[in-house]
Amino acid sequence: MAALELSSTRHGDRTVVAIKGELDIVSRTQFTAHLDGVIRDHGSRIILDFSGLSFIDTSALSTVVLYWKRLSATDGGMLLLAGAEYTTARVLWITGLAQRLPMYDDVEAALAAS
Repeated sequence: MAALELSSTRHGDRTVVAIKGELDIVSRTQFTAHLDGVIRDHGSRIILDFSGLSFIDTSALSTVVLYWKRLSATDGGMLLLAGAEYTTARVLWITGLAQRLPMYDDVEAALAAS
């Protein structure tokens, strides 16, 4: 199992959270703690960089959807996905969420769009 590595970088009023490794039911707690810290310290404009993601399961995906709904409901809040590949995040396409969640090819495109 690949350990989950999370890092954050600021880009103006947005924070890019880079995810490397597996995002699943085991690492979900680490993921939510990191996102909660980003929101507390930097606000509610977040881009999740999935380019280093090797796997995501449905429990972790439900967490992403929860944060997407939560941040989208706040004034000026947003949660965008960048760099998601079908081979590692196919659950996004299987569930139909790839058509609903705001997704971009890479972080640069997400930054330009937001």
